Amino acid sequence: MKQETILRKMIPEDYDSILVLVINTWDYRSWVPNNLVAPMADFFLSDLLLESDDVFVAQIGDDIVGIVATGLVDQTNIQKISTRKNISSLEKILRITEPDSIFLKYIQTLEINEFLLEKSQKNYDAGLNLLIVKEEFKGLGIGGLLYNHFYDYLKQHQAENFYLFTDNSSDYQYYEHKGLSRVAEKKYYWEPGNNDTLEIYYLYEGKLNLSD
Repeated sequence: MKQETILRKMIPEDYDSILVLVINTWDYRSWVPNNLVAPMADFFLSDLLLESDDVFVAQIGDDIVGIVATGLVDQTNIQKISTRKNISSLEKILRITEPDSIFLKYIQTLEINEFLLEKSQKNYDAGLNLLIVKEEFKGLGIGGLLYNHFYDYLKQHQAENFYLFTDNSSDYQYYEHKGLSRVAEKKYYWEPGNNDTLEIYYLYEGKLNLSD
């Protein structure tokens, strides 16, 4: 018997399941030292959740199979501005204390996101901070359910446009299929001079038709 997919607000008890989902989705164990896998994924997830106003999960039975996190952009939000300043300061500290660490390189990729936003010279009403579907549940329409929730949330708040960050190792074609446009990109070498470690980071934008 096919089980129903339930969309609901994230609760604190979901956090550990979502953390595992993050680790598996971005294959942390293949590029992060064992003792840093959980802390780095924790930093990534908590950073995104701090910037999010609306977080919903998809659940089938007892299994969390997806998550979508939305952040409304408020230039006066001191908490969000402080988060970005915190990352910038952390990057400077790591350059001095841990110049060859994988964590420093990860922080540098977060700063690329801010660079892409500045490069676009555009103002957005919201951001799609996170959209994940568990690998074995892809193709069942769960991503569409989560994305539609995100879209409806933006319409409720009269958002006319939004942005998201992705990269060439992710399923960025999904967003192009949804009608989003790539507006900026930047290359990053995890090992300088090694083409095999090249990753390209993208900024995409979407627009809403509020008359629908």
